[in-house]
Amino acid sequence: YRMMEVDNRCVVSCLLQMRGLITSDDVVHSWAIPSASIKADGVPGRINQVSLCFLYPGVFYGQCSELCGVNHSFMPVCVEAVSGKVFSEWIMGNHNSNMNASSGSGDRGCLMFIGDVIYWVLYSTYRGTCFMVGLYFKWWFYFFKFGVYWPLKFTLESAFNLTSWALSTSYSLVSWFVWFLSDPVDASVSAIVWLKGKIFSAIYFSVTSPLTAFVWLSKKVWSLTCFMANLPFVVFDAWMNNMSSFSDNETKSWVVAQIARNSEVFYSAMMEYYSKK
Repeated sequence: YRMMEVDNRCVVSCLLQMRGLITSDDVVHSWAIPSASIKADGVPGRINQVSLCFLYPGVFYGQCSELCGVNHSFMPVCVEAVSGKVFSEWIMGNHNSNMNASSGSGDRGCLMFIGDVIYWVLYSTYRGTCFMVGLYFKWWFYFFKFGVYWPLKFTLESAFNLTSWALSTSYSLVSWFVWFLSDPVDASVSAIVWLKGKIFSAIYFSVTSPLTAFVWLSKKVWSLTCFMANLPFVVFDAWMNNMSSFSDNETKSWVVAQIARNSEVFYSAMMEYYSKK
């Protein structure tokens, strides 16, 4: 029949109660054979069942009876009912052909296994190389960061701040001293007023907000003390840790042993999987 034949017919036996399980993997369909009064919906995620019992041999055609999409008219259904003897021979022949196909695919499975092993060897080598290269570059990165960059940064910032403070203070003192030589009275009065303003500002802040002033002063003193006390130890610890992070042979041996162990576990799992096949 035109547009009604299928590639693989559903073969059933006559005079034998059979059960068909129907489902769908995309949208709702309907498996229908009008001449046999069979119609069952195929719903995604559910399994419907239908009873099949043909009284005589023959080929029964049907179509999808649920509007399912643009290819709805190209979904034929074909059931071939045969005698019990033919059905038994078909079952055994189908089983033997499947067994022969599975045994014939042993070489292909072996080749697939060898290909998988080669792939995973190359992949493991690639990942291990990337891991080692990454560790190497990380070692140099942290070495320059904590061993060179941060000490150099602290040194330069401290030197710059100290130099800036010394220059500004020296300039102010020289300017005041020149002013003092030209007009000692005004320079002295200005210095006294400046000192008095600073002293009175500190006293006013301490009197009006003693707790805030005490906390602020304590924080500043404590921060400066901790920074000056910990700076040499931080620089030294960072330097020593990065110098010994990946330079010893024990760490390299541990990494190589872990890669070898993971590869052995993977090969054992693959051999066990394909041996069952």
